[in-house]
Amino acid sequence: MKRNTLIITSLLLGFAVNAQQIKQEVIASAGGYNKSADNSISISWTLGETIIPTFTSEDGSLILTHGFQQKLIITAVEENLEDLVEVTIYPNPTSEMINIQFQTSPDKEILVYLLDAGGKLVKTDRIDVAMMNKTINMQDLPAGLYYLRLTKGKLVNVYKVVKL
Repeated sequence: MKRNTLIITSLLLGFAVNAQQIKQEVIASAGGYNKSADNSISISWTLGETIIPTFTSEDGSLILTHGFQQKLIITAVEENLEDLVEVTIYPNPTSEMINIQFQTSPDKEILVYLLDAGGKLVKTDRIDVAMMNKTINMQDLPAGLYYLRLTKGKLVNVYKVVKL
């Protein structure tokens, strides 16, 4: 009888210990981890979570995290197999025109959106397949900060543009 009680108690204790393990994992559709060149700043993120700032001392011995920070485990829901496009935006700042120049010709149509600092759409355009250059006229827009959003399929790049 004591033997059976000891076996049952051991099994229940084993289940209780295993039930207390917490796994810090995130299943997200996107995420990443980046460090600055001098390793003084790092950022990790996942799509669908709130922003949690983390501060680390210069020697790396102290870490301050607001709220919680989960271990970085990224599980892709969908692979993005599209080729990246290298783009040069110039002149920036500008007073009249902004030029968009590609290193290689795009293999897919690129949609161009120009948004003001408040996020309001002020211009749209498109770049056809095999076009290497595109010029956007900004003469009719007031001076300020704008965002140039280039969309190619699921790839989106956003550039800050200053109009003088």
